[in-house]
Amino acid sequence: MQQQRDETKNAPRKSRRREQDDAKPIAAYNSKVKLGILATPCVLVALSAAYGAINGIDWLGGGTGLHWAAAGIGGLTAFTLLQMAFDKTPVLIIDDEGIRCRRPDVGMIPWRAVVGLGTSKATLLRKVLMIAVDDAELDEQAARHMRRRVGLFAAFSPQVAKFEGQMTGWPSIHVPISYFALSSGELEKLLAEKIKFHGKKS
Repeated sequence: MQQQRDETKNAPRKSRRREQDDAKPIAAYNSKVKLGILATPCVLVALSAAYGAINGIDWLGGGTGLHWAAAGIGGLTAFTLLQMAFDKTPVLIIDDEGIRCRRPDVGMIPWRAVVGLGTSKATLLRKVLMIAVDDAELDEQAARHMRRRVGLFAAFSPQVAKFEGQMTGWPSIHVPISYFALSSGELEKLLAEKIKFHGKKS
């Protein structure tokens, strides 16, 4: 009897803890390690090309101009990747209101606008979160992004093309998730828990 009373007493506490976990936002940040690894070869290319241009070494076979161009492109790419790596603002937030995304700069996608969700490999071996939406339910920022959207992912990924085929009539947004500190598997698990409490249109 005492054990039953203890279990009854603990049940509301467990339920409250579960509700708190469900209400807790999912915040995904860029990974310093992953983006740092990507930036390293860009830095090496930039330094090598600049060294070749300064010292008259034609490593690329295109003269000094090509070397300076390679140095500029490599340096700019490395700077962009490192800037992303040290960005302290979440790239993706999923909470009770909806999905907020900064890359691409969609803004808020309320749950009422979400028609379908999925993850897939896309271009350059990256993984993307695919969000099919009812654009009539989006705010102005998200709707503006949808009007500018170019569906290149589907051209390179059969899985993305399949998702878009299933969601015919509903535009979709693709959020790159491979470079998050949170692994794609962890994100999928947390997202699945969220979906249990937020209905999707059919």
